[in-house]
Amino acid sequence: MKSLSLVLAFAFLTGCGHSFEAATPVGFVELEDQTLHDYRATTADGLVIAVRELDHEPEGSEDFWARAIENQLRDRGGYALIGSQEVQSKSGQKGKQMRFGHDESGTPHVYVVTLFVTKDTLYVMEFGGTKELVERHKDQLDWAIQNFRIK
Repeated sequence: MKSLSLVLAFAFLTGCGHSFEAATPVGFVELEDQTLHDYRATTADGLVIAVRELDHEPEGSEDFWARAIENQLRDRGGYALIGSQEVQSKSGQKGKQMRFGHDESGTPHVYVVTLFVTKDTLYVMEFGGTKELVERHKDQLDWAIQNFRIK
């Protein structure tokens, strides 16, 4: 997740209050008082869901932001894009989900970034961990995206 921070370092966090509602899946607990994320939740095993709400400046298309994230994760994090798909939030906003992979000490890891782009705001939902852990919680992670609501 540190790599994504570098991708979006030039974007500014929005002011007070959030223009989204994140849904915490069964088996996760929401973490309060976060400074780097607008929302975070975790499982007891350490799988984390995080959401950042960023000002859409400079203004770019969904394809622009998706490509910027892909390039940054590949160049700085050693991640390879292994798939992408269109998704939709509970509020009807269409977005793009990108799935990245890399090995750490011989163990496959997966990092998933879901991007929703509106005129004024970028919503970046991220989760990652060992491939086994992410696959075990796939239904809960899908549910969190399907129940994410932009106000």
